[in-house]
Amino acid sequence: MFGIFSVIVCGMTLWFVIAKEPEVREVKSEDGVVTVTGRVRTQDDVTVTVKADAVIAAPLVSHVYHLASEGAQQGVPVVLAFERSRAAGTIDATAVYWFNAPLGIWERVSDVVADTDDILAVRVFERGDFALGISPDVSAPTMLTAFDALRRKAPTGTRGYGFAVAYTLPGGVPVRLAHQNEYGGCGGRMGAGDRSEYSSESMMLSVLVDDVNTSVMFTVVAEWIVSADGTGCPSSFPLQARSES
Repeated sequence: MFGIFSVIVCGMTLWFVIAKEPEVREVKSEDGVVTVTGRVRTQDDVTVTVKADAVIAAPLVSHVYHLASEGAQQGVPVVLAFERSRAAGTIDATAVYWFNAPLGIWERVSDVVADTDDILAVRVFERGDFALGISPDVSAPTMLTAFDALRRKAPTGTRGYGFAVAYTLPGGVPVRLAHQNEYGGCGGRMGAGDRSEYSSESMMLSVLVDDVNTSVMFTVVAEWIVSADGTGCPSSFPLQARSES
């Protein structure tokens, strides 16, 4: 069933952007910049609104738009299309970012379905805050020391974890670095837990950003998978990173 669903979704994604058939509906933001497209039954309760009080800072270059839907709509994919505009200062935007609220960082949306001079469209399953942004070339430092230090601070009852690394440019917002992460658990295997807890470690480093030496804040954000009864990893299978082999 999942395979059939995947084929249907992939086949319809670009169609959502270029066609408006009877079973397809569109919802636009009040300023007309963002269009959300999907099947009728997934669009009945979808709204997209400008967040007037949202912080807009590097690498974001547009207003922040909040995509919301009700109940079962949450896991249904829709196409989110942003209009690029020279007047709005978004003509050079190269990415759509989504705010991962539990981690407190912005993440680049990777599933791009249309990229033209006027439109940047992505397919998303998530709901929440989205914005256009640029893609600075940030030289990522090796974070193994920070990973080791944070792992030693795991809460009591931790049975698994995931680390993400975010950069924050001067005066900017935190953005997740691709391919800078670590996952693990008891003996390197993620165990079952009852809740998630979050913590972080930050450091200032001088790195190249678009070939210019820049002081950048790097933050390792941890999501800990914790058991309610406080039972963590046994001594024979200590908390450690998952093997890549």
